[in-house]
Amino acid sequence: MKSKITQSLVERAPAPERGKSTLYADSEMRGFYLIVTPTKRSFYVQSLVNGKQVRTKLGDHPAMDAKQARDAARKTLVDMRGGANPNEERRKARARGITLRDALDLHLAAKPLSPRTKEDYRYNCDQYLADWLDKPLAELGADRAGVRERHRKITEKHGAPSADTVFRIFRAVYNRGLREHPDLPANPSANVDYHGLRRRKVDVEAERLRAWGKAVLALHPVRRDLHLFMILTGMRRTSACEARSSELDLGARRLHVPKPKGGAARAFDLPLSGPLVDLLGHRLAENPKLHRKSPWLFPADSKSGHVAEVAQHELDGLTGHALRHTYATLALQAGVPIAELKFLLNHAAGNVTMGYLNPTLDHLRGYQDKASAYVLEALGLEWTEGQWPPRLATTPTEAASINECEVA
Repeated sequence: MKSKITQSLVERAPAPERGKSTLYADSEMRGFYLIVTPTKRSFYVQSLVNGKQVRTKLGDHPAMDAKQARDAARKTLVDMRGGANPNEERRKARARGITLRDALDLHLAAKPLSPRTKEDYRYNCDQYLADWLDKPLAELGADRAGVRERHRKITEKHGAPSADTVFRIFRAVYNRGLREHPDLPANPSANVDYHGLRRRKVDVEAERLRAWGKAVLALHPVRRDLHLFMILTGMRRTSACEARSSELDLGARRLHVPKPKGGAARAFDLPLSGPLVDLLGHRLAENPKLHRKSPWLFPADSKSGHVAEVAQHELDGLTGHALRHTYATLALQAGVPIAELKFLLNHAAGNVTMGYLNPTLDHLRGYQDKASAYVLEALGLEWTEGQWPPRLATTPTEAASINECEVA
């Protein structure tokens, strides 16, 4: 419909039926339009830009009246006929405006990360990149030398592991912003020289393991069982400490882990060996005596209600993630195949073939039994089915000494 777009027309144009719209083309300015829908009255312009028809919105009534819209249309049409695409300009402006903080919020909202991982992301950004959080990504992306220099300074002041961790987080967050706004500069972390830190190797020498087995039995029962649970499963510290009684099914010999590393998308059932069934059954029986109505398998008089700190000077540094390393090494020595070991440790599939595999808990439980027997033997501990805790095994020398005494 062709008519001069006036304030009177804007206010009195009849609203169309639901789902329809009415377009008014201005009779005096080619390319200036009013579009009326059942709920809105909006001003648009349309023109060729570099040979392509482009339509862009100027604004809505009543925030913009007819005179303001006509003035804006006149200027915008001149720019468009000169080759400027206002839609592209708006997108670029939004890209220039997104900050590192905005991109961090986008990243954390889009991915199924555990609360602990989200806390780590925010902590590292607040602790090491606080002065960058409100800077536009476009500015950071254009300063590739400055990004490399910040990595060097964090390395110098806080160490290589911290620097690499911070910039792996920065890289992921910037990439999320880049997906939202492709006009941003390329990720500047490509100019960072990462240290490529190696995994720490854990000593599983026989004497050290037997000393650990003896020392762990002398700990408080809850902490004793937590450390034994971790070395018999290889479970990460947070998942082990936060294990709940409601997630345990002793009859089916499994423990559900709802939020391991990687969040709920990586939830899994841990198959329980005979010793693990006795250990956790003992915890269920003992918990009411120590912590009435506690939902945790390893309760403590702490703010969280469960054991949170696993450091234990009596165990010579063999605690926490070191026990995961130890379990993996001993399970492999016990004859657990790499594929099954990956499932027991809940490691992500490393290739297409692993992604096809979905072994049953019964299948994995057989290997868990095998691993538990080997680990307990390496620790110098003897387990009797239906009893907990295990006891120190007698060495051949001790056995011979006992026999001599009996003969005498």
